[in-house]
Amino acid sequence: MHKSKLVKTLRKLSQAELDSFYIFISSPYFNTNKELVTLLDMIYYDDLIHKTPIDNEEVLNKLFPGKSFGIRRLTDLLYALTNLLEEYLSIEGYRHSIFQQKLQLMNIVYEKDLDALLNGIEKDLDQLMIQTSVRDSNYFYETFMLYSERDYGFRLHGSISGNKSLQIKSDQLDLFFMAQKLKDACELINRSRILSVDYDLKMLDIIVPYLESYSEQYISYPAIQIYLNMYQMLTSDDHEKYFFQLKKLTQENESNFNIEELRSIYGYAQNYCIRRLNQGDTDYLHQLYEIYNHILNNGLVFADNKNMQWEFKNFVSIGLRLKEYDWTFKIINIFKDKLPEDVRQNSYTYNLANYYYETGDYKKATKLLNSVEFTDIYYNLDSKAMLLKIYYTLEEEESFYALVSAFGIYLRRNKLISTDSADVYNNLLRFTKKAFLLKSKLPYERGKNYEKNLANLRQSVSHAKNIANINWLLEVITELEKRK
Repeated sequence: MHKSKLVKTLRKLSQAELDSFYIFISSPYFNTNKELVTLLDMIYYDDLIHKTPIDNEEVLNKLFPGKSFGIRRLTDLLYALTNLLEEYLSIEGYRHSIFQQKLQLMNIVYEKDLDALLNGIEKDLDQLMIQTSVRDSNYFYETFMLYSERDYGFRLHGSISGNKSLQIKSDQLDLFFMAQKLKDACELINRSRILSVDYDLKMLDIIVPYLESYSEQYISYPAIQIYLNMYQMLTSDDHEKYFFQLKKLTQENESNFNIEELRSIYGYAQNYCIRRLNQGDTDYLHQLYEIYNHILNNGLVFADNKNMQWEFKNFVSIGLRLKEYDWTFKIINIFKDKLPEDVRQNSYTYNLANYYYETGDYKKATKLLNSVEFTDIYYNLDSKAMLLKIYYTLEEEESFYALVSAFGIYLRRNKLISTDSADVYNNLLRFTKKAFLLKSKLPYERGKNYEKNLANLRQSVSHAKNIANINWLLEVITELEKRK
């Protein structure tokens, strides 16, 4: 029973949802089988949701004391209760969409010819559309659905003369299709770069030239203009022009989108900047900083953001690379109390330590990194790499070699670390250890053998494909070359 769809789903509901579901199945309008209410009582009050395993025979005996039923009876009850749970979840989702409720009601009013209700329903729907400032592809779809119902009503009652519902319906369908098609095309391109999969971008070779030819007709629809520029930023040789147009259009039309979609749009712009940085175009570091600063100042970071800890890490990294230390310290303190509680200590401690490392306060950085047991693998790896760099810089030989040993063991034994990630950090350990050995020899060995080993180290690092903190390592080698 503990592996049933019912129990697995109930485990994921909040207490408020569980209480609401109990009220739902207790209502004779939705459920007339009292055995199901009794079963749910047992699940709640005997805390069967959290028991593993659950004794099915014991459940049957409590449900039907003094009677003998086979396991099939319990299976049937679980099946029926699961169906009610699905119905409850569906109705709850429907209850939260006033638009869908009113639209369905309009359909019923038309079908049953309930004239007394028609005027009020139409006004309610018009008011809902006016009240929202969002003009994304979903808005076009809902407007299309609204005028589909209105056209249906006119056709149903034989009154179509002079009515504009069909034309508006057709226009809104065009807008929805083009905006959504462009949006999905951008995501397909994005995923193809991550997954190495080729997607078929059907009809884009028709839609894009059409929109370019009739640009004036669609210039007042930001959802189309923004995704058109995004698509061209991802595919055109003139991608830089479209990046700046995308950035400008988005900032000018933020009220047309909800926060989640705005974050996604700015995410594409951020990824473009990161690609340019990876290609060696350092000017895009400032563009990336401007975007981060903008989304922070406009409240786009904290609302329902499941990736907040990684956004935080990116903010701090960019600020430190630009040496915007005051801004970065402010960011750290802004995020401190807004991070999800389960990741707060790891995230805050790592980023504050990174700030102290970059500002040269190695003592504070070391103290912070050694004060926390990082539970997240990525924080653990990066914190160990930061300590490695600190011990190298401070020439703390005992601490350095102890960390090299412990870090190597961690990489070998932790099965959650991918082979690629392990290779990246093992290479860092290997080359940093060689650099530390050469550095410790500087006062004593300045002959050809030393220069040869140093040249070999540079060549090995330069040719290696996967090394964590490779830029730092190259700077280390440059410093050794200056001192030889």
